[in-house]
Amino acid sequence: MKRPFLSLSGAFLVVLFVRGLAPAQCSAPELVKGADKYNELVCKAYAAAQSGDDKKALELLLAGSDQPVLESPNIRLFGQIAKTYARLGRFRESDLYLKYDDLSLLWMIGIVRCRETLDSRDESLVQDGKPLTSEEAKHMAGVLCGPVFDEFSYFRDRDAESFVPAAKALLRHEAIRKEIDSMRHTQPPDQQRHKE
Repeated sequence: MKRPFLSLSGAFLVVLFVRGLAPAQCSAPELVKGADKYNELVCKAYAAAQSGDDKKALELLLAGSDQPVLESPNIRLFGQIAKTYARLGRFRESDLYLKYDDLSLLWMIGIVRCRETLDSRDESLVQDGKPLTSEEAKHMAGVLCGPVFDEFSYFRDRDAESFVPAAKALLRHEAIRKEIDSMRHTQPPDQQRHKE
């Protein structure tokens, strides 16, 4: 009788051990297939946010944004970082990451593009043929431009299916923007100034 119990408990330990080695699992839309460390940080950040620990969530999201993701530049977390800053009452940083997210989305759908600057080998962001000169655009040129990213930046096929991921990202961006605006309007103005 003890024997089946031992084999059952042994199997249970094996399952726990194997499960401990498996990459973090959650349903965050920012997850990337094969980016285990990044996914683990994202899932831990979502768990921290759900438990109300926004400082820990922010720390994990920022660490996740520093992880290399091979499919495209690691721009997927900018919206969540913006929202987390807003939950902490830090709207200046929130607005900065919303601008980064906005430029990333415009780049992803081809409205904003990278172009080599005339006076150097660097690239800058352009829209409608005109260089974008804001500090945010200069920062994002360093993130989005370069030969390694050129293949991922614009839709080559121009079929409806290729736009689905971008459409989902645009809808997430708009939902986050509205949520942040709601947080901004519900917080007393003196508290906003103090935290910024």
